[in-house]
Amino acid sequence: MKVLTVKELNKCGMRMLALDAETFNLFSVEAIAASLRRAAGFLCPCPHRTLIQAVVKSLEPLEPSKGEQLYEAVETTLESMIGCGDLLEEFEVGVIESSDRSSLLYAAPPSFISRESKTMFLVGIAPDHNSALPQRLAERIEYIGHLRQLIPENNEDLQTELKQLGLSELSMEVWLRKPRPEPSSEYLKRIGSKLQHAEGVIEGLSILNSEKPVTHYRRRWEQVKNQSGRFIARRPQPYGNDLWCYVELIEGRANNLLNLPIENGSRGCDEAWRLQLAIDAERGLPQSFIVTEEGDFGVIDFFSPLPIFALRRWAILGEPVDKTTGLFGYKFSSEEILQEIRFMQQELWLRQVFTQVR
Repeated sequence: MKVLTVKELNKCGMRMLALDAETFNLFSVEAIAASLRRAAGFLCPCPHRTLIQAVVKSLEPLEPSKGEQLYEAVETTLESMIGCGDLLEEFEVGVIESSDRSSLLYAAPPSFISRESKTMFLVGIAPDHNSALPQRLAERIEYIGHLRQLIPENNEDLQTELKQLGLSELSMEVWLRKPRPEPSSEYLKRIGSKLQHAEGVIEGLSILNSEKPVTHYRRRWEQVKNQSGRFIARRPQPYGNDLWCYVELIEGRANNLLNLPIENGSRGCDEAWRLQLAIDAERGLPQSFIVTEEGDFGVIDFFSPLPIFALRRWAILGEPVDKTTGLFGYKFSSEEILQEIRFMQQELWLRQVFTQVR
């Protein structure tokens, strides 16, 4: 037997994940996403935590000091993969009451979305394989963060070939699942009207405190004590992930409650994040973004999670960036960035803080 160095182990891991060891390492977003896809191929359907722990346990021995940082990186990457459509989040079948349901993750079937540039955006997971494509095409896949794309060569009908290989083509409208635009005040009023009476103390309830700075998402979360008002909240359940809800508290006691999601096919977190955007906007302290101009491109940094329809839009129109001053960021061409700023201001009720030039 041979004792492998960390460098040799990294090369071995990259080879197993079909990634370039000269470009990526086992702790890069690309490798974490590939590891999650491999784990999902074997373990799904399963809860979020099962996939996260499977990847964390395989990487943690290499750098034990990473600890919580590694867990957050894997968790964030998994959420991004759910957002882009690699994994599907569904409630358990046979449970009627939404308050008792726990969600499971399913590996989405291999599919693609065709961009206007003819570049193919790949989603889904092939069980027991790194890719659903033959080797000659798999070698051409470009990995950008948790995303994968395939660029056609001259005179190549890649769209037809992918269909012949058994991949499903998803239309842009179906994939984006974009809600109708509406003012933040109307959205907040509409959701607030659905609150239902729920009296008492909810054990283990944590809330997203709107009074804390919008630039520190994780620090906005706190345990319920004697707060009053309406909050995005999460409450634990015996099995599965914490449930998302919208709650009205009076000195720490629940007066009204709405379990999320309320729309079929939606995720609780996406409805919660959109609702928090509206709450912050109506308080006069909307969530913000920063634009950094870099030649023919612009990078937009965000400080809080955003609903899935925005992330899917940007997966097509831009590309994620690794280094960001916020929670995550996307790069757009100079032709696209002004339109995206308007989209964020009108449909996500975000505010641009400032623009800097590099």
